[in-house]
This record gives sequence, C-alpha cells and structure tokens, in this order.
Amino acid sequence: MSTFELAKEFIASQRYQMLYEDSSDGHIAFRFQMNTIHFWGNSEDEHFFFMTLPNFTDVTEENMAQVKENCHQINKEAKLVKLYVLNDVILAAAEVYYLAEDDFKFQMLNALKHLVAAKVMYKKLDE
Repeated sequence: MSTFELAKEFIASQRYQMLYEDSSDGHIAFRFQMNTIHFWGNSEDEHFFFMTLPNFTDVTEENMAQVKENCHQINKEAKLVKLYVLNDVILAAAEVYYLAEDDFKFQMLNALKHLVAAKVMYKKLDE
C-alpha cells in the first residue's frame, strides 16, 4: 500500500475531518485538534512522508527578530519538528521515515503530537 493510501486509511480510522486530497502529488489536508495539518507522501520514496502545521502566527517586519529568536529556541530543543519562516507565516514541519506499514500509525501519531507541541511551545514563548 502506498504512503498516500496508508495516510488516507489512518485519517479515516481516527475520524479526522478530511479537507482536501490530491493523489497526483500525495497531498492531504485534514483537521487535528483544531489545527489544519498538511500531509505529503512521496511516491518516489515509499517510506517517507512529511507533514506541516502552517499559519499559527503572522510574521511582520516589527516582530521578525522575536519570531526568528523563538523559532531558533524551539528548533534547538524540539525533536522531530522544525519551525520555518515562510514569507509572512511560521510553518512547523515534520519529516518522517517509517520502516513498514505497522510502523506508519505510530509515526503519524508521533509527528502529529510533535507538530502541535511545537505550536504550543511557540505560543508560550510569544507571550
């Protein structure tokens, strides 16, 4: 089963709300704990996927220095997830390699938890 199909099956089994899917590029958008998560499976690398949690805060010229400092602090401490500034938003991203279909569910849940944890860590630093 492809990574894309494993993800669709996982999302359905967890009853997460599917917002978008495109099998041509392996992209799925879905809701997880009141967040929109974007999943991409790579057909050329069957055991690899990445997920992002975008747009959880705006980046302006006024707050750019603080945003970068917060992102660096979290990137230094966080496991599995890294924060990036892309245009005028912050993006949390997780890149995951799984060994087999049995491992996929564990890796998905782990990545989802880490994405949300990175957002929470950022919000605490931003207070």
